[in-house]
Formats: sequence, structure tokens, C-alpha cells
Amino acid sequence: MLLADSAEGVSAIAWRSSTKPFDEEEKKMRRFGWLLLSVFFLLCSAALSSATPVPVINIYVDAAPNKYGSSLYPAWESNAYSQAAAGTFVNMANGTNPANVGTTEFAIQDEVVYSFGDLGKRLTWVYWVPGATVESLTGRFQISLTNIWNGDELDFYQDYYGSTWLTPTTWVDYSGGVIGTTGMAWWGAYGLNTPEALAADIADWGSVEEYWTFKIRLDNVEYSLTSHRAAVPEPGTITLLGMGLLALAGFSRRVLKR
Repeated sequence: MLLADSAEGVSAIAWRSSTKPFDEEEKKMRRFGWLLLSVFFLLCSAALSSATPVPVINIYVDAAPNKYGSSLYPAWESNAYSQAAAGTFVNMANGTNPANVGTTEFAIQDEVVYSFGDLGKRLTWVYWVPGATVESLTGRFQISLTNIWNGDELDFYQDYYGSTWLTPTTWVDYSGGVIGTTGMAWWGAYGLNTPEALAADIADWGSVEEYWTFKIRLDNVEYSLTSHRAAVPEPGTITLLGMGLLALAGFSRRVLKR
């Protein structure tokens, strides 16, 4: 009995002494594991806090007074800047067709300039990047402009400036962010400068469907806004079509009478 008790006691003591180091090792491993996790989370937090945040890109479009000569342009630009920064900008608010307000649709008159009268309008894109500075975006931010005219694509910047992507030249730090504009227009009545020549150009150009796509590339991620203009048949075409419909209607009536 005593031996048995002693043996049981010895075995019990031996078992406890063998598990005690195991418990201590387990605790050490757990503490080490928590330490590694803590260091990992600290490193992740530091990396996130030091990483450059991705700015929000806002792109708008409107028909602006001719920047090169119109006395109305500075007021338009001032309003466009304040509205873009406030988030109240309305696309095509100054377009010639009221039906296009609030959309990215435009009319041919919204993108034609000329050398007389009110000097015409330029289709103009406004981009607003809150929380950024020109310095922070330099080297990371480029713009591009492409056109599709009656199915034919034109890389506008490549064709005129020799590069598809350009660094902006008219962007500024504004109200806690960066704002800028880019625009384009076709030159109507070129070399003639008469209302008649302008009307002929607008009728001709307006009969063709057209798209403009303005793109921004930031850290190799692209953002874009596409504007569209539906084709409007020339007055002569409409007259011929009307005459054809009338003739067809007359023929139908004759057939019915017979």
C-alpha cells in the first residue's frame, strides 16, 4: 500500500514535473506569437498611414465661352471652379440646347468658334481632385483627348501635340484640391468670317455624329468622360426627305383609290 501510494505519488509528481516545463514553453510561444502579431499590425498601420492616398477624380463638361477673346470666359471659369469644388456642377448647363442640361450630350454650336460676333463656344472639360496639390500630382497625373467623327477616330493630343498623354498646364491648387480645364473647338467660317459661311459649316458639321472622350490617368489608372453629339440632317436633306415622304404618301393614296 505504502509502495503503491509512494509509487502513485512519485508517478504523480513525475507527471506534474514533466508537464510544468511544457506549460511554460506553451506560454512563451503564445507570448511570442502575440508579439509577432502586434509587430505585424504596427507595421501594417505604419505602411497604411505613410501610403499616398488615392485621390477622388471628378470630371465635368460644359460649353464655355471662347477662352481666347470672349469677355464672358473669366466669369464662366470662376463659377465652374466654385461649383466643381462644391459638388454642384451641372454638365452642359451653358449648352445651346436646353435638353442637354445635366447630360454629356452636346450640339455642334457648343464646339465652334469664329472670329466675329460672340466668338462662339468651346467644349470644355473641368476636372476636380479634392485633397490633392499640384505638387503631389506632378509626375503621376496626365490627360488625354480623343475624338470619333463619323466613325473615324482621332487622337487629338497626339495629332496636335505629338503625345497621347500630356501633363496639364492650366491646373491650379484651389480650395483644398486641384482643379483644371481643357477644351477644344472647330474653327468655323475659317478665312471667310461671314455669318453665311459659319451657317454652312455648322449645317455640314452638324450632320455628322461625333464623340469626345476626355481621359485622366493617375498612377496608371484611367478615368474618363465621354460626350456625344447626335447627327442632325442638313436642311436640304430634310427637305428632300420630306418631298420623298409626300410623294410616297401620294402614291399610296393613288394605290388605295384604285
